[in-house]
Amino acid sequence: MNVIRVGFGRKRAPSATVGLVLGAGGVVGQAYQAGVLAALQRETGWDPRRAAVIVGTSAGSVTGAALRVGVPATDLAASLYGVATSRRGGGILRRILPSDAGPLPTPSVLSLLRPWNLPSPALINRAVRRPLAFRPDVAAMTLLPRGQIDISARARGLDEHIGTRWPGGLRICAVRRSDGARVVFGRPGAPPARLAPAVLASCAIPGYFRPVTIQGTEYVDGGVHSATNADVLRSERLDVVVVVSSMSAAGGSANGADGLLRRSVHRRMEREIARLERAGTAVISLEPGPEARRAMGLRAMAEDRSPRVVEAAYEETRTRILAGPFLSSLGGPGAAASAG
Repeated sequence: MNVIRVGFGRKRAPSATVGLVLGAGGVVGQAYQAGVLAALQRETGWDPRRAAVIVGTSAGSVTGAALRVGVPATDLAASLYGVATSRRGGGILRRILPSDAGPLPTPSVLSLLRPWNLPSPALINRAVRRPLAFRPDVAAMTLLPRGQIDISARARGLDEHIGTRWPGGLRICAVRRSDGARVVFGRPGAPPARLAPAVLASCAIPGYFRPVTIQGTEYVDGGVHSATNADVLRSERLDVVVVVSSMSAAGGSANGADGLLRRSVHRRMEREIARLERAGTAVISLEPGPEARRAMGLRAMAEDRSPRVVEAAYEETRTRILAGPFLSSLGGPGAAASAG
């Protein structure tokens, strides 16, 4: 577990406003986030539900939504680890999570052999008007064949639970399929949306899950733009931002089959963090160390790995907390002793 820019915690007042960034990462990413957040809650006394603003991307949108509807981080971890939750948190989870959806199928390379999309006029126009900001990697993801798996049933419980209400201080990142532009639902000026469809849109992996239509516009996974989207918070004037990035690697150092991807995600996250710091915000980033990466493996949708990932993420985070006072400052003086 890597913690960057650790010096601020000794000086920061307990009343600091804290933002929370929860990145992409599939099912194992959700488990990683749950383990990290449970450790922060238990070991420092800081409750992630108290974050002034939460930014969720893909898997992080699911975690962020659960926090905002009242599920404690410890219950998120317990449910994925397979042990008892609190009565209240478990009750909310049973209402918002599907009970009969079954495991998600593993993405197949064969799905990419279907016909790809032609560039839309909106995509071409965006490339011409903003050539320096145009990203071929994002454009390519919008051209992938339409995903065939409908995941709408997985958010039915959340939609029934919260309806049209949008929780305060929640930002959900998705990408507009027509031109590859990032859209941050819940931010002032963003298109209106119900929470459940916004979460589905943020999770709609191109070529795998079916795009999600909101107000007549198709959206795909927010991770197409960035696995973290931490820079969304640069205008929020927060004191501290905690970034939980399951797709990168501690210190940007990772070997193996997924090493290139993890290093790339780390570098983009670092650029986003630099923007936050230039805006005067201190940043803590938490990324998987060797044990957590081994537990996560190479299959993002491997639900059977969740217990091991939760445990590894918790232990790595706990080790960093015990190594220095910077993370414990999130909970204020004596908070760790009173954390339940």
